[in-house]
Formats: sequence, structure tokens, C-alpha cells
Amino acid sequence: MLEKTPCIICKKDAEIKLENFNGYREGENFDIYYCSSCNTSFVWPQKVDTQIYDSIYSQADFVPGYNRYALYANEIKYVKNALKYLAGKEAMYFAVKKILMQNIGKSENILEVGSGLGYLTYAIRQEGYSATGLDISTDAVNKARASFGNNYICEDVYQYALKNIGKFDVVLLTEIIEHVPDPSAFLDALMSLLKPGGKLIISTPNKSAYPSNEYWNTELPPVHLTWLSEDSFIAISLQKNFSVSFFDFSDFNKKHFDFTKYKYYESYNKRHERLPTLNLKGEVLNPKNLVKNNSLPQPVLKFKKYFKSIIERIVMLSPLTNKKHFERNLILCAILKKGQ
Repeated sequence: MLEKTPCIICKKDAEIKLENFNGYREGENFDIYYCSSCNTSFVWPQKVDTQIYDSIYSQADFVPGYNRYALYANEIKYVKNALKYLAGKEAMYFAVKKILMQNIGKSENILEVGSGLGYLTYAIRQEGYSATGLDISTDAVNKARASFGNNYICEDVYQYALKNIGKFDVVLLTEIIEHVPDPSAFLDALMSLLKPGGKLIISTPNKSAYPSNEYWNTELPPVHLTWLSEDSFIAISLQKNFSVSFFDFSDFNKKHFDFTKYKYYESYNKRHERLPTLNLKGEVLNPKNLVKNNSLPQPVLKFKKYFKSIIERIVMLSPLTNKKHFERNLILCAILKKGQ
């Protein structure tokens, strides 16, 4: 075990902060390093465990944190405005919708990397944009094609990038980069897909939204390998030929609850340790089927949604909040622009 190792983002010294930290699979532990220079936490060594992903994909309806994607893919087929539906669900989709509507022309060519079950690419195309989904998972692409048509490609992004240099005006990825070893090399591949002046839109869990001494509050390793901040992206932009800006979530935050904004969050979080999701056989320890749960009678679902919104609004009006950086969210959305 190394006390220090070069940061995977800025290459300065990163120190070990958490030893034998719980892994996503029961009985596995990892070390977490933190770089104070660019406010980045990461697992070392950076290795992808394909068996864990096989377990997640095969049980996607039941895996906490991932089961919501199955719910969206199911529900979105029955709504009139798919992108509006998604924007009301999560901050990352709210940001995508706003950025597309305000900054991206309908004639521009869009690639979604890590398109998964395909519902976001479908929602974007429904708005009149030219969008294609790319994913390495055969299972995910087959499901996307079965539900939403043939606008999906199954291929490794590195191989795809070699054959499609400078093809796209926009490359979009939501909640992908934190899963990838060597995010710097990954960004190089994504940038090669863009035309000069093209935009790379990335959402990822936002370390900047948490106290600086919180070193890991994202999915357990090795599912997530990095926890990036705004400073992480600024450091990367200084190394490469692109500018970076961040989406302002103020409008979203006015209507959505953010538990990190409250005074007692830090002490609460210290008392609630993240626990593994899978056992050693790859089975989900606490399965929850959101699609099945959402089949309750409509009056019951509407009451639950209404009651939840009332409680959240009461809490948001309480004096317990520390209202700093209201433009930030638990999700970071970075817009990287390639040079001309």
C-alpha cells in the first residue's frame, strides 16, 4: 500500500485517506486516495470488474441506484414529451434539456456515449435532433433497439472514435466517466469525435457539493472509480485544448430537495455507512423493483408523489439549510468546448 501516488487527473501527489473501504460486492475492500490540488478522490489501482457489471445488467430491474433506469425506459414510452419527463426526474436530464434547447441547433449531429437502455437518445430524437446512442453492452443495445428503434450502435468507444474522428457537433454522456479507468485518456477519445468548436457535455456525481473532508460519497468501488469535482475538470482543461464551463442548477434546485445543503448532513452521513449492494455470488442483497412498485393504482401513486413534494417544500423552507453555492447540485454538468 502506497501512502502517496500521482493523482490520475493533475499528476500531483494524492494521499491515501480511506483504507479497507467497503466495496460494491460484499467482502471486498478498497483504498481511496485524495488529491487536494484538484479536489479529486479515486480508487487505486483503477480496474474495471466486468463480473460486477454482468451482475448489475442481469438484475437491472432490482439493483438499487440502477433500477430507476429500468423504470424510466418503461415509463417514457407512454409520455407525450419524453425529454420533459426526464428533466423532471433528475438534475442531469434537466441540464441536458436546457443546454440542448438553449445552445444546440436541430441540425447538429449528437452522439450519446453510454446510452444504456436508450431512453435519453430516444427523448432527444423526439425533440427533432439528430442523435445516435453508443454503448459497449450488447444486452443494453438490443433492449434499446427493441424499445426505441435502430439508432443505437454496439461498440467500444475507443474503437469507434478511431473510425469517426471529427464526426459530431455534440458528444453527450450522463453518469459514465466515474466508471472509467484513466478519465484523461477517455476524454481524449471523446474529444477526437468532435468537430472543431464541438461540445462535450458530461454529468457526474459532484464532489464540489460536499464538505472537503468527505472523501467518498458516491457508488462503492470498483463500480465508481473516481469522484470528480469542478476543480478536476478545470485541471483537465488546462492540460488539453478545450475550455470548460459548468451548468447552473439554480432553477432546478428551487424545486428539488438537496440533503447536503442542511446543517446536520455531515453528522448524519458519518453515522450512515454505505453498505455493499451484491453478495459474493453477485446477487442483490436488498432488491427493489421500481417498475413493479410503480404499478400501484394511479390515485395511490399520485398521492405519494404529492405528499413527498409537500414534505420536501416544507423542509426546504426550514432554517436548517446552509445556502451556499445555490448553483451547485449533487450532480455536476461540465460543458467542454473543443478549440477551433
